[in-house]
Amino acid sequence: MPEMTDAERRWESWYQAFVKVFEAFPEPADVPCPEGDGGHVRLTFYGYPGGRKGSVTAWCDRCHHGIWLGRVGIPAGAQVYPFDSGPENQPGIELIPEAWHTPEGGDGDDDLVP
Repeated sequence: MPEMTDAERRWESWYQAFVKVFEAFPEPADVPCPEGDGGHVRLTFYGYPGGRKGSVTAWCDRCHHGIWLGRVGIPAGAQVYPFDSGPENQPGIELIPEAWHTPEGGDGDDDLVP
């Protein structure tokens, strides 16, 4: 199996943090920022009114880094923002570059979002 690059390990750590917060919903989850800066991971969902699918930004409330996932199920009760806007108090998020690790034998097309 090929070794992950630093970029792939960084992306994977963010994805795993996202999964922890997502799976705990609607309960709050105290998931530390993968950057190790003392911040916590927050989720902002985007979609169409009444829709159950959309996108999400997982981001740190301290360093403002994060990842964007383009196809997610939106949990019932989640605050959903239109695709062209977001919460007024959310800072600008610096998205880390996408780096998807594909294990040997994987095709890369697997649905990676819970």
